[in-house]
Amino acid sequence: MSSFKFYKPDNMEDLLKVKEELGGRALILAGGTNLLIYIKEGSIREGTLVDIKSLKELKGISGDNGYIEIGAGVTIAEILESPLLNDRVPFFTDTLKNFANPLVRNMASLGGNIADASPIGDTIPSLLVLNGRIKAACLKGERSVPLDRLFKGPGESNLKPDEVIRTVQFSIPERGKGTFIKLGLRNGTSCSVTSVAVWLAAEDGRVEDIRIAFGGVAPIPLRLKKTESLFKGEKLDEEKIRALSGEIDKEISPITDVRGSAEYRKQVSVRLLSRAVRICMGMEE
Repeated sequence: MSSFKFYKPDNMEDLLKVKEELGGRALILAGGTNLLIYIKEGSIREGTLVDIKSLKELKGISGDNGYIEIGAGVTIAEILESPLLNDRVPFFTDTLKNFANPLVRNMASLGGNIADASPIGDTIPSLLVLNGRIKAACLKGERSVPLDRLFKGPGESNLKPDEVIRTVQFSIPERGKGTFIKLGLRNGTSCSVTSVAVWLAAEDGRVEDIRIAFGGVAPIPLRLKKTESLFKGEKLDEEKIRALSGEIDKEISPITDVRGSAEYRKQVSVRLLSRAVRICMGMEE
């Protein structure tokens, strides 16, 4: 039988005290769009729901010294409406326009989407190509964790039991163009079969910098650094893009599930990467 308690901390210190006392039994409730589903389906059967929705310390969006910092409790809808983000990093807001549906976007938080550690978390590939990181807080202090070192496996992260995500940071690109493509079983709000984010800077058709990240092709969201190295310095045309995109099967390891087979995901991922690179190169819309 399920057994839950409920607690609403008054401030950040109160929250961290609860996390130190209860560890993993403290179930952080921000939007609850994933947590409440896990409870309903029975995969989580006990613990203390810790409601953080009203904590001001987890809110706010700021930009300084070439970086954006977003509070972990900021909702997807608030990100989409942010004048700062739409002005300084429109790539990031554009990636979230097909995040679930308006009701979920009004509830789901950025920190919650990351902490869920899903291989198909929609916010994560774009944050990876922006060199994103989190600030994890506990009573002993804070530490900064690069996003590409945060995840261990499906639903598992390197957060310690007494830690919570306080903010999410990423760099503001000085040059280049980014795009995010998500493939679902249906248009719009569905969970992704696979997704890709690319940030690319080129000069006269030659790649000077490229960052590639995928969701849904491995046990964790994945930055494809080996594939990136193959693109760097290359002068790209259609044929070269197709050839280099085909090299990703050396880095990805998708599974077969209800949304698609491993082989299907491999084939689709090659096509998605090829299209994303062409978009960043201005070769298609």
